[in-house]
Amino acid sequence: MSNFLAFLEKLAQHCGVKFEVEKFKGNNEYELAANILTEINRFLYQKKATLPSEYISEFHKYWEENHENVLAPRINHNRECLAVAKVLENIYKDNTIKVQLDTLSLTKEEIANVRFFTAVQDFNIDVHARSNPFEFYKRHPDCFNPKKVMNNDLLVDELLNFLGAQSQRDKRKPWMLNSAKLLVEKYNSSAYAINETHSGDVLEIVSALTVEERYGFSTKKTHMFLRDMADLSVWQYRKNVEKLDVMSDKNTMRVALRTGILQFRIPLLASYLDVYCFQYTLVDRLNRESWRRVWEEWGKVSNNHRPPTPASIDYLIFRLGKIACRPSKRICPPEKKVPEKKLESLIPQDRLIFREDLYCIFSDVCQMERKILNAPNSISIEGRTGWKSGKTTEGGGGGISS
Repeated sequence: MSNFLAFLEKLAQHCGVKFEVEKFKGNNEYELAANILTEINRFLYQKKATLPSEYISEFHKYWEENHENVLAPRINHNRECLAVAKVLENIYKDNTIKVQLDTLSLTKEEIANVRFFTAVQDFNIDVHARSNPFEFYKRHPDCFNPKKVMNNDLLVDELLNFLGAQSQRDKRKPWMLNSAKLLVEKYNSSAYAINETHSGDVLEIVSALTVEERYGFSTKKTHMFLRDMADLSVWQYRKNVEKLDVMSDKNTMRVALRTGILQFRIPLLASYLDVYCFQYTLVDRLNRESWRRVWEEWGKVSNNHRPPTPASIDYLIFRLGKIACRPSKRICPPEKKVPEKKLESLIPQDRLIFREDLYCIFSDVCQMERKILNAPNSISIEGRTGWKSGKTTEGGGGGISS
């Protein structure tokens, strides 16, 4: 029996009906395959004239309305979240863990401006892995001067070249110009003034920076910026500090799925089935919420050493996903231990990811069936390879192109 017929037999079993495989062996299989694949293609990717204009297919409409019911997400705060919190408490009770950035003794005002302009560009690039932006500031201070940036494309290009931000310049440059204008008009040309202007209210600051897309600050980038302002002792928050979340990315998502603090009915769908990224958006939101639940459960541990905000555990979780809990390589039983030479090459904070037995700190939390789980990917809604450009018609063909 071919793989395709076996696939149809499995679908029939899920539907509670018997599939008569013998009827479709030989040339009859190809007629059946053509008809089945045509129906799948129509449902998933073809736009009928009767569909509302905002949908690209019947599946798109169905997925928007039912993706959460299909995936059935659950945050396990009474068990896994508490177990993860206890592991973290064991580490944080003897260690201070913060974002690793050498600010070179710059003033708080200078640090805030540097981080503001680098944070707004921080996607598909790793600012922390590149040359120190604070050192770049000392050589090129005008690149971080809001009044000068808002009227000078050359300064924007200079900073973007330093960051290695070569892609999507058509978005990145307006972000720089508009965010600089925001600082000039509302914050007296100083990112440092943002916190005091909003009375140290985390939610108010997030709302102010994300209110318009033209500023370039997504929720993730804004929380990252606020986390760094706290970890670098630039700002102190006075309200809604518990809402400053761990940044949601493929690393923190993967650790959440494998530890079981966030669970779904099924392994997550590939991005090609996640039309318009409803699954990704759901996982992104619940991932942040699940780590916040860990932080809340941590507060119930007696004499705990919980950091002041959920975002304060982001560095450790992100680095754990980057080093010890990769998509196809895990440092946990029965996988191999971290080599001692590798461990010695890590900075002291990164060594905390591993126990004395050289396995990941969450080895006893992650159950075997969860250790293979991976985070979702996202396909852009806009752009040449995005969902909007990928829609097709009942004439066939078309779809997402490179």
